[in-house]
Amino acid sequence: MTEKQIQTLMQNLDNDLLAKELDDLTNGLEIDLDSITKKAFTKLNKRRLKMKRKRIYPLVAASLIAVIGISNAYAAEISDFVGSFFNQRAIYSTVVDGSAYYLESPLQLDKESKLENVIFTKDKLEMSLTLTLTEDKPPEISVATANGKIYKPGGYGYDNNRLQLSFWNEAGHNYVFSPTKELKLNIGEKSYSIHLAEGAPVVGSGEIKPAEQTDIGWINVGYKKIDQGVQILTSFTDKDLKLVGIGEPVQKTVTRMFKNEKGIITSGTSSMTKPLLGYDKDKNIYTYNRAKNAVGRPVIQFESQAPADKEIELKIPGLLVGYEKDFGNFDVAIPGLNEEKRIDREIDLKLQKIILQSIKRTSATTAELKFALNTGDTAKVAVQEVSLYSKDVQSGDSVWQGDICTMRISFAEKLKNAEFNVSWPRFVVNGDWTLRIK
Repeated sequence: MTEKQIQTLMQNLDNDLLAKELDDLTNGLEIDLDSITKKAFTKLNKRRLKMKRKRIYPLVAASLIAVIGISNAYAAEISDFVGSFFNQRAIYSTVVDGSAYYLESPLQLDKESKLENVIFTKDKLEMSLTLTLTEDKPPEISVATANGKIYKPGGYGYDNNRLQLSFWNEAGHNYVFSPTKELKLNIGEKSYSIHLAEGAPVVGSGEIKPAEQTDIGWINVGYKKIDQGVQILTSFTDKDLKLVGIGEPVQKTVTRMFKNEKGIITSGTSSMTKPLLGYDKDKNIYTYNRAKNAVGRPVIQFESQAPADKEIELKIPGLLVGYEKDFGNFDVAIPGLNEEKRIDREIDLKLQKIILQSIKRTSATTAELKFALNTGDTAKVAVQEVSLYSKDVQSGDSVWQGDICTMRISFAEKLKNAEFNVSWPRFVVNGDWTLRIK
C-alpha cells in the first residue's frame, strides 16, 4: 500500500475509528510517537498546507503505519485487506464499485405515480415506480442528465403496480453511464427533477473485519455489523469480476431460454441463495436471511435474531460471481438429419473453461448441443450458467447441471450454419469462509 493510499484510508476514517485503528496497530510495539508526529508536521510545513489540526492525523497515521509496516508484517496485511475495499460505496442494501448515487427516500411524483428507488452507477441505472398502466406497455420514459445524455429503458418488469426499469445508453448501445446526482425523469408528457444522494465509502463508515483465511487468495471477504445482523463485503483481484450473490445457490440445476420473436425474449433461473447459518459456542444455530425489503443487487445485508452479546461463527459456503462481458462468437455447422458431429471447441471464460463437445440433429428443425463444463484448472470454481445466444435460430433452451450442459435449438429446416454468442458467464465459488462476529 502506498503512502497516498494510506492517507486516503485514514482521511476516510472518523476520529474514533482512527484512534482505535492506531491503538490496534501499536499494541505491543515500542513507537516514538512524538518523533513521528514531528516528522508529519515538518512534512506539512514543507508543503505549506493550511489544514485544520484534525486533518493532520492522516499524515501522522501514514508515518506511523509506514514504521509499523517495516517491523510488523501483520499490519501490512490488514492494510492491504482494508485497501481492497477503497473503491466501494454502500447504497441501499448492497455496495457498488466507483461513484454511486441513489434516491434516499421515495418521491411522490403526482397523485398516481411514485418514484420508489433509483440506483445510478457507472454500469447501472435502475429505478422502480409505482404506476398504474393504462395500456399493456409502459408510457414513454427516459432519463436526462445535466450534461445532456439521454438514457432509455433497455428492459422492464411489471408486477402489482410496481414498474421495474433497467436503462441503457442508447447513443452508445451499451450499459456505460456517467453517474450524477441530478436527473430529469420524463414520463410521457411530464418531467420531474430528481436529486440523488451519493453513496458512502465502505472504508471509513465502520470497521471491516476479515473472514478467516482460506486458500482462495483472489477473493477478500469481510463484514461489518449492522443493527440486525451483518453486511458482508467482498472484493476481487480481477476487477472485471462482479459479485452476484452470497451463499449456496438454491437451485443446483439452472435453465435458460431465449426466443427470437419480435425482438429477443429471454428468461433464466433465479440466482437466489440459501440463508446463511451461524453457530455460537454452545452449538446453537442461528439463521441469517437476506435483508427484508432490500433494494439493489446483489443484496449483501443479512439479518438474524442471534443475540447481540454472543460471538457467532457465521459460515459462508460459497459465492456467486460473474463477468458482465462478451466472450466472442463461434460457428456451428448444422448436421444432416439424425447425424451427430464431434466438435470439441474450447471456450475460455477466464475463470473457467467449457468445451462444446458435439451437435446432434434430432429432427428436421431441431438439434442438441452438448457442453462439458469446468474443464479449466481454477480450483473450487464451477460454471453455473452462460448466456449462449444465436440470431440464426428461432429459439434455444439450455440446462446447466454439474459438469454438463445440454442445449436444444429450433431453426428453419434449410439452416446450414449458426453463429452463437457467448457472454455473461456466472460461477459458483466454493470457499467455506468463516466470519467470527463479535
